[in-house]
Amino acid sequence: MLKILVCLAALLLGGCASITGSQTQPISIQATQGNQIISGASCTLSNDAGKWYVKTPGSVSIKKSTADLLVECAKDEAAGQQSVASKANTNVWGNILVGGLIGYAIDRNSGAGFDYPEAVTIRLDSTLGALTRPAAGTAAAKVADGRWRAVMSCDANLLRTDTTPYQANFIADVNGDRVTLHRTNKLAEEVLSGTIHDEALTLDGMGYRFERPNAPWTFKIDGNFTGNAKIYTGKGAMLTTRGKTARLCTVVMIHTDVPPPPPKEAAGEDVAAK
Repeated sequence: MLKILVCLAALLLGGCASITGSQTQPISIQATQGNQIISGASCTLSNDAGKWYVKTPGSVSIKKSTADLLVECAKDEAAGQQSVASKANTNVWGNILVGGLIGYAIDRNSGAGFDYPEAVTIRLDSTLGALTRPAAGTAAAKVADGRWRAVMSCDANLLRTDTTPYQANFIADVNGDRVTLHRTNKLAEEVLSGTIHDEALTLDGMGYRFERPNAPWTFKIDGNFTGNAKIYTGKGAMLTTRGKTARLCTVVMIHTDVPPPPPKEAAGEDVAAK
């Protein structure tokens, strides 16, 4: 019983420590028509976490989410709308490094690791009632090309007793449905490549120590995205040259302009079991 209580306490403390950001955010809304600022426009803000109302110019506190925020405003016979993207903030990386993947999952689900712009201006240039909404069953949001950031977390080596879990930062490049992850340090190099298609992420890769190029290890990762094609998570294994599972690993890819902190390389993290 004591062991169970200790484990539960550790889990709860780890989860609490991982939440480093607020789950809510104030947003200022302004409406314009032509060159004039419009007062008294009625606005609705909505995402998958709820719906909020404000009149312009005004501010309202909304619950954050990984999903885009739809802002719709109208006055008299004029209306306008804008979809505002959420972006990962520094709390995402802090929670991955401090709270691990549990901390990341909490911030992802609560929205604490993401922000919307502080102010949004809506142009009232459409006829009221002409606003269009995405049709049900439309295709998933397109994955953004360019530079992403990724973190891989791996358990201790299953085939050895002298290793510990570790995390490592990767640079990720997305081009269409193709994705490549790579990292190089003074000891080793690791490269993974694969595809992101609709909701599926698939990665295969290899790593090797520079001093032992003939003893590589391989990766096989797959999983789904969570949150409007901005976050992908995949789970899989690091395999030895003989095909045995050395470590169980999870990869988190985030589309963000905020770079992660410099990686703290753990001793022996590049070594797969023989």
